[in-house]
Amino acid sequence: MITVVIPTHDSAHLIGPCLSSLVTAAVDGLVREVVLADGGSTDGTLDIAEDCGARVVAAGVDVGARLAVACARPRGDWLMLLEPDAILPEGWRLVVEKQINASWDKAASLPRPGLSWFRRPFVSPQGLLLSARRYEAIGGFKAGDKGFARLIGAVGANRLVW
Repeated sequence: MITVVIPTHDSAHLIGPCLSSLVTAAVDGLVREVVLADGGSTDGTLDIAEDCGARVVAAGVDVGARLAVACARPRGDWLMLLEPDAILPEGWRLVVEKQINASWDKAASLPRPGLSWFRRPFVSPQGLLLSARRYEAIGGFKAGDKGFARLIGAVGANRLVW
């Protein structure tokens, strides 16, 4: 149902909790695949990916280009784009499943747990959930994209509430 895509570059110290939070959902079939869009890691990131059964896409240092390759032909109908330091809170699956069942055309940004959206300075979301169909309709990632910000703006994502 969901393809999770995570941009990485020497992220071994960050991705453990993120990948751990996906295990139960992968066993239950909610997460169909995890893809790391890697920028040439040399620190053990690739070993962690292999140990977790994640697929690695290495497409240079440009984050946007790596994400574009990683999001091409997803196995799931939905994409969950996560920062490597993302920490999905307890119960995240229920919120995500509710969003998926609500509408094919709605995208949602994934807030960082425990942080208010009204906090200053602005704290960027830890990810984005959108249908693969919507991703393709907006043209996906482009070379030069630094992360998820342009895509979040392009889809007008609602904010999920944990």
